[in-house]
Amino acid sequence: MVIKSTRIYTEAGCVDGYVEVARGRIQRIILVEQARKAEGHVFDVGDNRVIPGIIDIHTHGGGGWVAKDSDNPDEIRNLARHYASRGIACFLATASLWSIEKMCDTISFIADTMESGNTPGAKILGIHLEAPFFNHEKSGAGFQTPEWMPNPSVEVAKRFVTAGRGHLRYLTLAPELPGAEETIKYLTSAGVRVAAGHTNATYDELIRGVDWGVSSIAHAGNAIRMIHQREPGVLGAMLLEDRLFCELICDFIHLHPQFVRLVINNKGTDRIVMVADTSDMAGMETGIYDTKPRVTEMTPEGVVYIYGSDVMNGSSKYVLNGVENLVERLGYPIEEVAKMSSLNAARLLGMERERGSIRVGKYGDFTILTDDYEVLYTISEGVVVYDAQRDDACLNPELLKLKRR
Repeated sequence: MVIKSTRIYTEAGCVDGYVEVARGRIQRIILVEQARKAEGHVFDVGDNRVIPGIIDIHTHGGGGWVAKDSDNPDEIRNLARHYASRGIACFLATASLWSIEKMCDTISFIADTMESGNTPGAKILGIHLEAPFFNHEKSGAGFQTPEWMPNPSVEVAKRFVTAGRGHLRYLTLAPELPGAEETIKYLTSAGVRVAAGHTNATYDELIRGVDWGVSSIAHAGNAIRMIHQREPGVLGAMLLEDRLFCELICDFIHLHPQFVRLVINNKGTDRIVMVADTSDMAGMETGIYDTKPRVTEMTPEGVVYIYGSDVMNGSSKYVLNGVENLVERLGYPIEEVAKMSSLNAARLLGMERERGSIRVGKYGDFTILTDDYEVLYTISEGVVVYDAQRDDACLNPELLKLKRR
């Protein structure tokens, strides 16, 4: 495959030329004046933008499909197809709060699906477990089942790692809880990155967590202790501590646009990881859905609520929406935004040598966009996994049936 565009956003800058991909990896980046040297079928996308394939490390579902409690391989496969239609080339399948047994089953099932090698659409890079070691004061999204939120435990963490069989890449916990030190150290020794999230940690408690191995903050600004003039909290530690990455939902619903600007300008574009935190409702029509265990409402503005409350239940917007917001509304250069939508996620996961930017030797992951941020193609490891002229958004017909008429 040879991709031709006047705007290819490589790691070295924007070029007018070609990207040659073979065996899943980028072989050459060729300037337009060297066109005759390109080998292979030319995939000409004209003036449309070619950016690094989007990587979302914190996303529970979309299009009516969900990863968090699924035991159906078609659910995960359809989710991957739906993600590809939203420009996502790679993702961590994100499981969330449930009983320990159910979470182990979900982790094992996702690992089975990954190992089957038969997953069309966006590539599953691994598993993110956003659970269960939450501070009850910051549990979020209406979770009211204390027995599902034990203190951190190496014994329980080992069950998760064993169930994941090497595919558990990322786990979110509250580092101030009893047992956190041993659990964080165990997880990092097992190759699992640890995020602080759903946490009421003080500044000092969070910094201790970083010393133990915490490497990022989950959905900054949501379900964490914020800044107070006498207690900088999690947010203060995140802004000041250079060792930390920062997950940021840039839908401008979860966070005010100027809060997003504040975080990016203080943290820098090399440590921000754009995430969507989408639920299965993302991509669905406006309305009320009789979902379980809680009825869900999708508002005309695209906000997902637990019906009858003001509790947001994940995001309905994808990382690509955040890319548009940062470029068009806040004025950040797309080259810098591409770091936040792709490269930094790869850095956080230790995959930056393989993914996250358009550079010779890396996997051929691309998101190809119009100037209106419509996805034309999503390419993962040199394979077109979404073509807007060929593929639909792969919405779940069963969820559509749950919409109240």
